[in-house]
Amino acid sequence: MVAIGDFNGDGILDLAVLNNGGNTVSVLLGVGSGRFGSQTTFPTGPTPFSMAVGDFNGDGRLDLVVVNNGDNTMSVLLGTGSGSFGPQTIYSTGSYPYRIAVGDLNNDGRLDFVVANFYSSNVGVFLGIDNGYFGPQTTYPTIGNPTFVAIDDFNGDSYLDLVVTSQYWPTISVLLGTGSGTFQLQITLSINSTPWSIATGDFNGDGRVDLVVGNGSPSLPNVGVLLGKGNGSFGLQTMFSVGSKLEVVWVAIGDFNGDGLKDLAVSNPFSAIRNVGVLLGSGNGSFVLQATIATGNGSFPYGIAVADFNNDGRLDLAVCDNNSKNRVNIFLNTCT
Repeated sequence: MVAIGDFNGDGILDLAVLNNGGNTVSVLLGVGSGRFGSQTTFPTGPTPFSMAVGDFNGDGRLDLVVVNNGDNTMSVLLGTGSGSFGPQTIYSTGSYPYRIAVGDLNNDGRLDFVVANFYSSNVGVFLGIDNGYFGPQTTYPTIGNPTFVAIDDFNGDSYLDLVVTSQYWPTISVLLGTGSGTFQLQITLSINSTPWSIATGDFNGDGRVDLVVGNGSPSLPNVGVLLGKGNGSFGLQTMFSVGSKLEVVWVAIGDFNGDGLKDLAVSNPFSAIRNVGVLLGSGNGSFVLQATIATGNGSFPYGIAVADFNNDGRLDLAVCDNNSKNRVNIFLNTCT
């Protein structure tokens, strides 16, 4: 997995990349023009699987949080502001933490965490206390074997809510927030797919938050959009093709052609030609496959991060290659 932030405060974006087999996170400092320096590694727990970036102690410097499914823990690494990080502080999670998301869930001005615990079939909420420390998790039941969690306000009450997916079940869980860091019982939505990943945004310009899922079945090679109704519920899934016999593992959002509309980037690691697909948004909630970007023979494009790496005003892609090549691919946007 790859994440983005300015870790040394020089105004140039940097990369953080998880090393699942090495039990470390690598930081590559940006040097400008979409290029990056050599990696510096920092220890995590065993088998780090997901991470997020934020200022967890309020010092104006970016920090990292990593979930480790090798020992059911979460590591918080506080940034020094120079591109390095202090030693990890470890917290217990549920069984096999799979994904993490960050947001202020109780409106106290401090960032909190939500972890999808795969074997526990729940999400764990860690509320920020102060100075980069967090309380123990409070768990909420979800669909079985959750593999992705995202945070947004789905019912317009200004409180952050949760949405959870599993790549093994054709169901989505929505947990509405109370504003105090607690959540109501899940609302389940049945969909005709098994989504690997999920992202949120307003895709039809009605001011309501919508969902987009990357569907991981080769019989349904697509992304699915569920338009929000503004009350915490969603319409039926509409599917948009990304090609034949592909499994969409990751979906990311950005305006890639500069028309002011949200577009999608999806990773297809199981296709005959491993690639990243770009789907352009129409502004009414629909998308059309515009281009595929080959990531190379034997590659396994997985996590995608979106940012302008060369400061030309166009959004670029960082794609994590989860195989023996141990690399991150940077694709600079050439759209005119």
